[in-house]
Amino acid sequence: KAKALRVDLAAAELEVSDWTRLAADLGRKGLQATLVDSAAPELTRATNDLLHTCFGPRWTVTYETQRVNGNGSVSEGYDVRIIDTERGRDGVVEDLSDGERTIIGEAASLALTELACKRAGFENPTLIRDESGAALSPEKRPMWVAMLRRAARHVNADRVIVISHSEDVQEMCDVRMRVAGGQVTIEA
Repeated sequence: KAKALRVDLAAAELEVSDWTRLAADLGRKGLQATLVDSAAPELTRATNDLLHTCFGPRWTVTYETQRVNGNGSVSEGYDVRIIDTERGRDGVVEDLSDGERTIIGEAASLALTELACKRAGFENPTLIRDESGAALSPEKRPMWVAMLRRAARHVNADRVIVISHSEDVQEMCDVRMRVAGGQVTIEA
């Protein structure tokens, strides 16, 4: 009976080791890290396409998924680096002004949306932005609207819904819905 129990125990230990290995392979340092690493080049391309096409060559963004530690070892991370050719700097998002963060953040968000739609197989989504361009100067708002339109084309969006209190942004929209005093008016 002891021999049979040892055989059962060995089989159970082998099964546990298989499940432990599978958990590691599918966990944060396994498949999840691989998916994040594999997304970085596509996110970089999509973000820079939106930025360069709509705002010009001033900013270039890279997504870095690994960090070199002080001892030379490599660990997982996720840093967004921005080269600003106008100011001659290579830095992180925290170094930017509110308006610059908005531009970079919107480009990154729309690039991530593009990647998510492609990977999930979404067809004809609706993009929704709620005051996301509010920190932009009047000179940058037309470029931001152009970026929304370009992102919509990339994901074949049915529509883009923008909530904005900026009259100039509203004027750039194809259709405007105004809500005031309980009344809704639609203007084309």
